[in-house]
Amino acid sequence: MSNAPTLEPDSQEPESDIEFTILKRGERNPRGPYQMEDLLQLMNDGEIGPNDLVFYDGIEEWKPIHEVFEVQEQIAHFVDDGQDTQRVGIAFREVSNVVGAGESIYYIAVQAKVGLLSKTKECVIITDRHLFLMTETRRGFELEAHPWSTVTNTLMRDEGKGLGTFSILLGTERRTDVTNIPLKQVHRLFQLSQEMKHGHVS
Repeated sequence: MSNAPTLEPDSQEPESDIEFTILKRGERNPRGPYQMEDLLQLMNDGEIGPNDLVFYDGIEEWKPIHEVFEVQEQIAHFVDDGQDTQRVGIAFREVSNVVGAGESIYYIAVQAKVGLLSKTKECVIITDRHLFLMTETRRGFELEAHPWSTVTNTLMRDEGKGLGTFSILLGTERRTDVTNIPLKQVHRLFQLSQEMKHGHVS
């Protein structure tokens, strides 16, 4: 078990594009390399579990996944409300690349698919310091970051058919609406955003 493979680091920042190798309990041959969103998909599909082993450049030995990923429980609750797993993985990766040290991602809500013509898929990501909006563009993904100090208020509206709108008020004049989010996620966004604004994070 101590012959852990050595992986070439992908970037200067070990927290960003880390490549992970997985060794399932009871198997002899490691699998990988995987990106964070691949691991999320594998866990969601039941292909790997929290007790399987993981290795990446930066740790000295194989460790159970649950020990390495303190975020794993957080990621798991991101998909409790029916979010698109792949989209959550992408949002998690994009935001993880830009958040400051010690900043925690609390929730990721994903816009429901709204027909073939809707090319932009928006995610709303709540951290303890920012409210992020992620939009898919032809060039990749764009993040818009709003520190909580700039968020005047947040609102939610039931649009019917199990979907709702989450609105963000910035200052006195600017309002951004994110439509077509499943209601369960809208409620969670609203609850968390109110807690963040008032500094009571549960």
